[in-house]
Amino acid sequence: MKITDNNEEMIAFGRQLVTEQPELYSEAYMQLLERKYSPFFNNKDEYYDAVYSAIYCQYVYGTSILEYGTYNFKQKTHEEKTQYITWDSRFLYMAFLNKDSFKHILDNKFEAYEFLKPFYKRDAMLLSDEKDYDVFYSFVKKHPAVFVKPNNLELTEGVHRLEYDENDDLKNIFDTLLKEAAELSSTEVKREIDHRLILEELISPSEFIRQINPNEMSLLRVTTINIKGNVHFFYPCLRLLLGNGKDEVGEDYSCVALIDSETGEVVTNGKSSFGDFDINPVTGQKIQGMFMPEWSDLKNMLTEAAEMLPEIRYIGWDVTHTDKGWCIIEGNPNGEFFYQMCLDHGVKEEFENLIGLKVPYDFWKSPLFRKKGNHTK
Repeated sequence: MKITDNNEEMIAFGRQLVTEQPELYSEAYMQLLERKYSPFFNNKDEYYDAVYSAIYCQYVYGTSILEYGTYNFKQKTHEEKTQYITWDSRFLYMAFLNKDSFKHILDNKFEAYEFLKPFYKRDAMLLSDEKDYDVFYSFVKKHPAVFVKPNNLELTEGVHRLEYDENDDLKNIFDTLLKEAAELSSTEVKREIDHRLILEELISPSEFIRQINPNEMSLLRVTTINIKGNVHFFYPCLRLLLGNGKDEVGEDYSCVALIDSETGEVVTNGKSSFGDFDINPVTGQKIQGMFMPEWSDLKNMLTEAAEMLPEIRYIGWDVTHTDKGWCIIEGNPNGEFFYQMCLDHGVKEEFENLIGLKVPYDFWKSPLFRKKGNHTK
């Protein structure tokens, strides 16, 4: 594949890839992309030019379709693009830093909950089969609203809120959840689904989090990298959820702003695939200059958590602030590098200097690397 910075050539190559590799770019996959991303464009021609250019970058640099937009690859040179750690290229670094035989501790949500329970600061239970009804009954009597999550999926797949009252048939709700667990499927996550659900007590956000958006719970992504016994905080960021809590929810209605790892101050505007924000559109609050509460407490908590998992040296922690202080939502041993959108440049050289591993930008295209199952489209 020719290396080019010419957008017309990238579009042509992207169209060629779609035509020649229908097993990767099936009609169903292309329709999914169109439903998800075309509303952000003025017309279909503009959308298709962008998606074909993005597919070229996906093939050459390993970006996801979303990263093409968030990293502004249309305006970047080849040299600039090679400095980004992308959706695909991150997997070799994760393989170097994280032992596969230990990643199950975080991939399995209930196992992570039990291992790191003091840092979760909420109640949880695992729903596996019919034998769990008594535990379920006691749990929901104690917690009249819970979050339901598949036990080992990611990217918020299958996550939803469940509410009930004294008039509801709890056995019917229980049976519905078991059916939901049995029918779990995923087009995104390659590991085998274990068809269990974890039920969690709702997190009570602090006044600080409620002020960001009273409709949705914003969170932080704080990446820890444990090198030779020293825990480093690598570009922590605030993810502001800007939806209305109803029909507009989740990551599609969010922006990301960098946090200074020493002071806890937000040091950039909010960045997203559909624009930049200097002002929180929900509240009118200025984003840059915000300070995270109890920042040293958060760093101490995540340092302790990271030190409990020395075999998983790279972890992307999702955390939020509650009335009980900071709590872990989950830890991701394959955490993405989406904070690069705030920097407007890649972190490959800086990251490699920190971890002590140097690799070519396109190593992820190696047949040996793909054979091991690390590559995902």
